[in-house]
Amino acid sequence: MLTDVFASAVHGIASRFYSPAQIRAWCPEAPSSEAFLRKLSDGRAVWVAADDADVPAAFIDLEADGHIDMLFCHPRAAGQGVAAMLYGKLEETALRQGIGLLYTEASEAARGFFERMGFVLEKRCEFERGGVKIHNYRMVKILD
Repeated sequence: MLTDVFASAVHGIASRFYSPAQIRAWCPEAPSSEAFLRKLSDGRAVWVAADDADVPAAFIDLEADGHIDMLFCHPRAAGQGVAAMLYGKLEETALRQGIGLLYTEASEAARGFFERMGFVLEKRCEFERGGVKIHNYRMVKILD
């Protein structure tokens, strides 16, 4: 399930960059499958990578305006090129659709990945979730 990928990525990867309080505020528990499916069914494109047992290992989405809202990789698949493969599919699709700019709000954990994919830092964003201050990075990439 994609909710497991999301929760495992936040608790297993992002926890290296954020405090326990920030992790609890971001993802106190895995979201309900129904709520997650509703979010992913709003017209955005979604790519999923699965392992040999057909269990989701990572996913990425693309909204019509070029926004990448989510990129999450299960810790068991991290560092194996899965996220880069998914991103490649996303960028191919964006180019075919005539999207000239991609943008995201990358977590501390994802910032380096997006930099390697050619994104540039626009600004650090501070926000509050559940009374806890958290930050991420607005990043952009102009497509050729």
